[in-house]
Amino acid sequence: MIRRLATRAIVLAMIIVGLGLCLDLMYFVRGSLEEFPTEEQEDKVRRVTAVGAALLLVMEIVLWSFLRQVQRSTVEPNSASGKYPPH
Repeated sequence: MIRRLATRAIVLAMIIVGLGLCLDLMYFVRGSLEEFPTEEQEDKVRRVTAVGAALLLVMEIVLWSFLRQVQRSTVEPNSASGKYPPH
């Protein structure tokens, strides 16, 4: 029960981070939302969104590794025989 809840929570967090990453990349491509941005403003937006994208990507990788750990911990030995169930 707890593992199922943890798996769903991690998947939900991965979806939210993935959506944030998509929005960040869209903002990176679109640039500044000002009507007539200067080159300096465009450069600032690209730097900030690139850093944001990198951080969101790292978060996605960390969540993925947590998900793998939770899924691997679901395999428990059979209480009667002490052996692991077949995959």
